[in-house]
Order: sequence, then structure tokens, then C-alpha cells
Amino acid sequence: MNMLLCMTSRNLKIFLKDKANIFFSLLCPLIVLALYVLFLGKVQADNLLASLAELGVTGADGAVQAFCDSWMLAGALSSACITVPLCACGVMVQDKKRGIIGDLAASPVPSWLAPVSYFLSVAAAGLVLCTGVLLLAFGWLAVSGSWCLSVLDVFATIGVMILSVVSSTALLVFLVSFLKSEGAFMGLNVILGTVVGFLIGAYMPLSMFPAGIQYFTAFIPGSHSAGLFRNFIMGGALDELAALSSPAFAEALAEEFSFALNFFGHAVTPPVMAAVVAGAAVLFIGLLLAVRFFAARRVVKKPA
Repeated sequence: MNMLLCMTSRNLKIFLKDKANIFFSLLCPLIVLALYVLFLGKVQADNLLASLAELGVTGADGAVQAFCDSWMLAGALSSACITVPLCACGVMVQDKKRGIIGDLAASPVPSWLAPVSYFLSVAAAGLVLCTGVLLLAFGWLAVSGSWCLSVLDVFATIGVMILSVVSSTALLVFLVSFLKSEGAFMGLNVILGTVVGFLIGAYMPLSMFPAGIQYFTAFIPGSHSAGLFRNFIMGGALDELAALSSPAFAEALAEEFSFALNFFGHAVTPPVMAAVVAGAAVLFIGLLLAVRFFAARRVVKKPA
């Protein structure tokens, strides 16, 4: 156990000491924030206020601002739960390139030690940085006057963050375990970092995409994580808008901002989203164990 803790700590320290890597791991959330501050926030707020004005509702500026702020922060947090673990996986590729994996395989340490330490260090890195993002999000909502969360919403959001990081870690460690060069890892990092904001609806609501793309995003665990964040972070602001306007307006707004995902015409509700994210974590952890088991069997059967 002490050896596992040392290996996990070593991997985590390597990642945290690389300030550039930390910056790029948070680049997607920073892009979400920048787009929101520059123009998305004003566009969304103006559209909502115009819709409310058509219903004869006035004086809803605070509730609209809280709703838009919550949408942006939900997107930033859900993207961070993916990009941070992805960048933290870089330690695995570096160790392959430097021959450290081979040294560990030749040393008298258990074969499971390295993969488990990588998984734990990536999950720890994700939890550390995403907790920082979460605290900044809560601070933003409190300072700006957009706080509409209940105590249950706060704890639910924390739980979703932990579940999302673990699920993303399992998926990404499994994928990166097949990469053997830093170039391949960089390609995966660039591609995923570029499209993840669109696929989970961080830049714009998924309802704005064609039906085919909406169906595709429903197969991505990160989209379900984003949906959970939206329900818990934006739910209070949506209730305020419902009280000011009408339940029908709030229902239409929830549909437009993808509180429920569209899976071939069927609405994916928060309990199902949570089950998908947890199921993805179990699935890819099982695949990691299976790959490690068969790799160990090949080594045992290899003739001397």
C-alpha cells in the first residue's frame, strides 16, 4: 500500500509541477468563460428578456442573469471534468517514452501497481483542479447575486463532480493506455479539447444542433455529466423564472437548454443520466482490469 501511495503521489506531483499542462487542462473552461463574457451572455440574456416581455413579464433581470450565469458555469465545470483528467494522463505517455514502464515491469513490483497508480493520480488531479473550478463557480454566483442553489443542490453538484471525474478518468486512462507516443497523445488532446465544448453543450445548448448530433451526444458520458450539472446548478434559477412567468415557459426553457438529453426522441432524465455516468465508470474500470489481466497472461505464456 505504501508503494502504491508513493507511485500515485509521484505521478500527481509530476502533473501539478507542469504549470503549462495545468493551464491547457483548464483551457476549455476558460474558453467557455471568455465566450460568455464577450458576447454569449448578453445574447442569451437579451433573448430571454425579450421572450418574457412578450408574456408581459418585467423586472426579471436578476433571475435571467442568474439563469445565464448558471448555464455558463455548468458548462465550464462539466468540460473541466473531462479536460483535466485528459491532460493528467500525459504522465502515462511520458513514462512509456522514457522507458519507466519497462523498468517497472522488470522490477519486483506487482504488475497492477503502475496502472492503479496512474488511475488514482489522474482521478486525484481531476478532483483537485475541478474542486477549484467548483469553488470559483460558487464564488461567482454568490458575488454576482446569481446564487439560487439550495443546500441539496450544492451537495448534489459536488457529488456529480466526483462521479464525473471518476467516470472520465476511467474512460481516458483506458484510451490513453493504448497510445505509445507523445505525438498521438497530443493529437487526442487537441481533438478532444476542441470538440468537447460542443459535444456536451458548453458553448451552445444541444437543442440548437440537428437531431442526429443530439442523438450522438447522448452516447457520450460527458454529455450526461453536463446535463446533471445543468439540472442542479440552473434548477433554482429556472424555478425563479417559472414563478415570474409560467410553468409552460419554464418547461420550454428547460427543453431549449437541454435539462434532459434527446435520445432518439426520448427524454433522458437526471436519474438516467446519473446511471449512465456511473455505468460508464464501471464499464471502463472493468475494461482496464481485463486488458491488464490478458496482458499479464501473455507475459506468463511467453517462452523464455
